[in-house]
Amino acid sequence: MAARVFFVGATGHIGAALLEILRAAYPELSIVAIVRSSSDAKAINEAYNGTVEPLLGSLDDFLLLKKQASEAQIVINCAPDMGLDLGLSAILSGLSLSGHDRRFYIHTSGASRTWVAPDPTHPGSRIWHDITDVRSLPPTATHAVTDIMVQSANTASVHTAIVSPSFVVGKSPSKTHKPPIIFPDWMHVTRAAGSGWTIGPGANHTTFVDTQDLANLYLLLVKDALSIIRDGEPAAVRPEVWGPEAYFFGDTLEISLREFTEKHLLPALKRNGAGHWVQDGEGGGIKELMLEDVVDCIMTRVGGTEGANLWSRHIAEGFGISMRVRGRRGREYLGWKTSDGVDLDEAVRATVDEIKRAGGGVNSVCE
Repeated sequence: MAARVFFVGATGHIGAALLEILRAAYPELSIVAIVRSSSDAKAINEAYNGTVEPLLGSLDDFLLLKKQASEAQIVINCAPDMGLDLGLSAILSGLSLSGHDRRFYIHTSGASRTWVAPDPTHPGSRIWHDITDVRSLPPTATHAVTDIMVQSANTASVHTAIVSPSFVVGKSPSKTHKPPIIFPDWMHVTRAAGSGWTIGPGANHTTFVDTQDLANLYLLLVKDALSIIRDGEPAAVRPEVWGPEAYFFGDTLEISLREFTEKHLLPALKRNGAGHWVQDGEGGGIKELMLEDVVDCIMTRVGGTEGANLWSRHIAEGFGISMRVRGRRGREYLGWKTSDGVDLDEAVRATVDEIKRAGGGVNSVCE
């Protein structure tokens, strides 16, 4: 009997990239993907010819989440975890009730778990390693609440792993979230400023992970889980891969925000039909913006609700703080390999296309 997978976030930027390679690698899997709309369900059916079952629902459908998790052997959650506490509780509760001998939960967190007191004038330089530093991650940072929930859910039968990406950049087959999550805001501020920009001098170093590299990390976790399910040997569950210590940073490239903007982002804009967004294409220079200016600028794109305001600040702080992580755990225990760099052209092209479809309006508030 084929193993059953319950997939949350399958239509998102990361989830769609993973679902594509997961279906190709394991066509025998029984995959149920929760989707929020009939159009998402249609896209899943068209992409996978009925071999992935779309299920209408949301992260607020707690009974549905609990039921589906209770029937699965592997649950993959690629949805953003901010505000997911109750939905996550339902998923973990369902897994605890499952009759399967071995159950696996793969959770998506984020490397902003490492952020402490964002201050663009002192961006910090600590490098966080996912083998040696799991126990010292800040307990009050973003993602901490859900991370701790997942780490506490491990039992003799339920095994968890947390994937914690840095800034995700690259190519995704998603129909609704083709640009990486940070890019619409980044490009909105770029267009408003009319140039490349940084918060303060831009000396803060940050880590990027390519979308396809990240999807392959998840795939390796699924591969390991399937080998244990098929083998049925409890001793095969390695604590380095599953359990409270199983925390996997995703990283492909580390670079300062100023260097990334000057040497990578501005040339990519020119190559992909958006050089007119900045002065003289590649040669427009870099504006040093204040954090609050960037927050206000992003808010003009996402709206003024309380949730949007919190998200705007979170994204803006990310552009001004160091986020230096090393994914040694995936490389050492799963054989994870990464590419030489991130697929920046694809990310820019997808964002340019989305802005054109939306009409291309922008408020120039970041002068």
